[in-house]
Amino acid sequence: MCKILSMLLAGFFFILNAEALTVVPFVHSFDPEDRNEKTFQYYVENKTDDFLAFEVSVFRRKLDKKGNDILEKDTKSFLLRPSQIIIPPHSYRNVKVKWRGNEEFQKNPEKEQAFRVVMSQFPVNLNKKKEKNQQAAIQVVYEIKTSLYATPKTAKPDLKVVSENARVIVLKNDGNRRAELKKSDLVIRNKKITDLVKEKDADTVIMAGGIREYEKKVSSKAPAQK
Repeated sequence: MCKILSMLLAGFFFILNAEALTVVPFVHSFDPEDRNEKTFQYYVENKTDDFLAFEVSVFRRKLDKKGNDILEKDTKSFLLRPSQIIIPPHSYRNVKVKWRGNEEFQKNPEKEQAFRVVMSQFPVNLNKKKEKNQQAAIQVVYEIKTSLYATPKTAKPDLKVVSENARVIVLKNDGNRRAELKKSDLVIRNKKITDLVKEKDADTVIMAGGIREYEKKVSSKAPAQK
């Protein structure tokens, strides 16, 4: 199971969410033309002592040159059942997702499309037992962002170097499928691309037709003494 540890959260809330929730799958790819893959589901487990409620939405996903998400809500490409879930303590719920297609896929059925399935918590209080003088507590609001890809079987990445200097490498994906840096065979001066970029960027992707700018890994070699 892939825990919320993969979420882009920081510090205290990062650790808390990893203990509180489990979502499966966290990254999912399906063939939009395969009838057996068009329908799938998410398993969401609540490990806390409280009821948790989530609204489930789908967003079209693009990345800027720094790798930040650019999201646009999409209410047409998928059918979500249910679109809102309430999960009792130490229990789970399933969310069924069905691909319905979209105009972009009709125009270019060979190109992969990227999405985020976002589960945003909303307040709910279904706990019957409450102490009369219970003090107000800080409520942590969870937002789960999973990666979803509509990937035609023939789609492939084509990663190329656009430019390079002492600090930065700019890459472009001319293919019709996302390029995963960790799986790339791209070599620059006998070094794999993952050996040149910072460790935190080794697991990143470049979308089909996208451009990404990476800072180079700082050399660990100490400068020679004069």
